[in-house]
Amino acid sequence: MRIGLQAEANATVEEQAKEQWSHEAIVARSNVRPERMQKLKVAGNSGENPGFEFLAECWNNDPALQIVIKKLLAKFPQWGIACVDGVLMKWNE
Repeated sequence: MRIGLQAEANATVEEQAKEQWSHEAIVARSNVRPERMQKLKVAGNSGENPGFEFLAECWNNDPALQIVIKKLLAKFPQWGIACVDGVLMKWNE
């Protein structure tokens, strides 16, 4: 029984990875990237936290933005958000 569940979980992960890199997904990320980059740029200049939910959405949806987010987190530790083992998390709670 467990082997079947593990195989099913592996198939789901593989399917999600394929969807993430489909042509449609890449185009969708490219279309929203400028807006997200602008919001991240404003956060970098002002020091205002754009919110964990926004950062997590960018982090999980667009690998190209992960570098920008890592730099922001290093610059503003007072936001209480960190990247641990490739996962964004609130560390002050």
